[in-house]
Amino acid sequence: MRTPRLASAIAAAALLVGGLTACSSSGGGDGGRDAAASAGATASGSGGAAGAAGAASTGPGGGTATAKPDADRDPKAALLASAAVMTKARGAKLVRTTGDGGSGSYTWDPSAPGLDLSLKDKGTENRMLVAGHALYTGLDAETAALVDGKKWLKLDPSPAGGDGGPGGTEDYGSIASMLVALDPAAQLTANAGAGRLSTVGEEKIDGVDTVHYRSEAPIDELAKLLPIGKDRFDLVSGLLKKDGDASVVDFWINGRGELLQQTNSNTGAGLGGPQTFRYREIGSAPEVKAPAAGEVMDFADMVKNLGS
Repeated sequence: MRTPRLASAIAAAALLVGGLTACSSSGGGDGGRDAAASAGATASGSGGAAGAAGAASTGPGGGTATAKPDADRDPKAALLASAAVMTKARGAKLVRTTGDGGSGSYTWDPSAPGLDLSLKDKGTENRMLVAGHALYTGLDAETAALVDGKKWLKLDPSPAGGDGGPGGTEDYGSIASMLVALDPAAQLTANAGAGRLSTVGEEKIDGVDTVHYRSEAPIDELAKLLPIGKDRFDLVSGLLKKDGDASVVDFWINGRGELLQQTNSNTGAGLGGPQTFRYREIGSAPEVKAPAAGEVMDFADMVKNLGS
């Protein structure tokens, strides 16, 4: 029998794993990134300086950039050029500014994905690791006492049950939705193609000049351009629609074409409203190491032990 804390830990885990598999599956993640890089290079050549050159940055808001972004630039060209920059950057530090906050790092390169993220909500902190296409979520002391003192719960998306995922069908869809939502290259590319785009204005993020763009898009059209494998397309798009048939995503892009902040109204992960993440130290891609085997319990074993 699951305790409320255990259910909370499992729900938190369900936010953050399977999208990595979706992004790296043969269902289409790489093709979308190649298209973004190509389109971004074209957009850069026709109207902006933000190319793939020098994506790494060291400043607190993503930049040593001193160039002021062009607020008059066509929004679609700006998003596509930024998608090319963020594709090359491969990773960044994350700071969540909604809910009770949270922070970590994310490498969205599909050949070597990795995530180390702690989210805080209602006084509870949950830590998640993604390494080697598996996710590990930290267990609190009360939950650990129920599972032989193990510190981590492992979810591996490769072994499929009857529902295609170890955490249940809907949880697996939430996982895929969240990771795609956090992938800046994927979001920029899809919204450039499907969104009704507008320029909100010039704003500073962590003291860095940016242009704030907004995309409003039907979920049906947006989902077709996101790197979601065919085997989970209906599930993920269905979960996204639980927050409405349309998506609103805001992007803050600096003079180097880097995405410094994103607010997404529709992550499909049940986090309770729009989620804002800032991307810092863009270009950093720290290695995420899996926990020691002796500290880990597999999801299937935990369910078997606690369900008996």
